[in-house]
Amino acid sequence: MRNYWEAMAITPWQVEDLNRWTECAIRKGASCVVLRLVHPPTMDKLWEWSRRWEGLPWIVHARWASQPLGHGMHFPAPPSERITKPHPDYLLGQSCHSTEEVAMAASWASYVWIGPFFFTPSHPERQETLALESLSYLRQAYPTLPLVALGGIDTEEKIAAVREAGAWGFAAIRYFYQS
Repeated sequence: MRNYWEAMAITPWQVEDLNRWTECAIRKGASCVVLRLVHPPTMDKLWEWSRRWEGLPWIVHARWASQPLGHGMHFPAPPSERITKPHPDYLLGQSCHSTEEVAMAASWASYVWIGPFFFTPSHPERQETLALESLSYLRQAYPTLPLVALGGIDTEEKIAAVREAGAWGFAAIRYFYQS
């Protein structure tokens, strides 16, 4: 069985056709999808979508979801205070941009996104990238915490580089929606 965090497909802020986007993500090997939409679907549309893609784990982004939905909830940086899971199997993820932020999230998060490791057009304000060596350090410091690399990971070579450096997986937007 694949882990959720092996290949996490993140929606762009806006998706014209969520089913088409999901098809593309699965075709590219997504093991989980994260709904990061600025205009989320209605609850009826969300249930219809989740039934169509039954078996595909999905996580909601805390920017729009005010309650636990799907298989988990992901929180933006900076790290949130310790959060209680509504169920032991529910995933709580945290975006982190430094080793200090990972340390803050490690006590409660099911996984962390760490990055960026490469320039990413989705966050052009983040010109500085982390060194791949930080993944090795974090892997040693938090051996059971799934570290998911993100930030400009849009090629097989970049995926291989972050995995070799110690990431459990990667999260990406463009990689999963390229022709």
